[in-house]
Amino acid sequence: MQGIIYIAHGSKMPDKNQLFRDFVDHIIESRPESVQQLAFLEKDDENVPIITQRMIDAGVTHFLVMPMLLFPAMHAVEDIPAQLHEVLKDYPHITYKIADCFGDEPAVYQVCERIVSSYKDKTILITAHGNKRFTEPDERLIAMVDKMKDETGLNLVPAMLYGALNFKRQLKVMDKDKSIIIMPYFLFDGHLVRKIKRLSEPLIEDGYDITFTETLDLDLSMTAGVLNKLAELEAERNVSHYA
Repeated sequence: MQGIIYIAHGSKMPDKNQLFRDFVDHIIESRPESVQQLAFLEKDDENVPIITQRMIDAGVTHFLVMPMLLFPAMHAVEDIPAQLHEVLKDYPHITYKIADCFGDEPAVYQVCERIVSSYKDKTILITAHGNKRFTEPDERLIAMVDKMKDETGLNLVPAMLYGALNFKRQLKVMDKDKSIIIMPYFLFDGHLVRKIKRLSEPLIEDGYDITFTETLDLDLSMTAGVLNKLAELEAERNVSHYA
């Protein structure tokens, strides 16, 4: 039996985890699988090993694994496979496939376009998480922002909290007398978004005119991007397993 496990990072704020449950419930309604569960990478009672085992006990023998992450870095490439392995090493007959992250799906970045559409003639930093070890998030963000620029005509700049596209380095070479917009390209307003704002405070005190927009805020229209990644996954032939 095929089942789907949706794997999110998890938040220390219970209300944010509930928002994620509501978001995933919207996706579940559009899928035929009878067993679908949400797991969190960093939550003791709903973590990946616990939820995976629960789904095995319910009869799942093939997992579609959907990382609820915008871009692939450490969590998608290392943490999710490692946590799955913790359980599945004892079940050699069970197979799984991991879907691609969904942050550069049109259904997702079009939410961003709506948010920034009113900021014409301003520089807008589309600022995502980033990672010092992984370059793929940078590459995919750059390609996505290029598409958005073509579609909107806005002055968009790809930026990251961490890594080569560090937003602070980019801000420091900009004209501080001109309005700069930072769009936090995150699924919701959590501690990393607050960190971006905190790191921006010295620049604001130095005279930079910086305004922050809202985040993607788990807009339900983005569920179409997740469903597309699941459809792509089902079309693939390669299956990971522990045989």
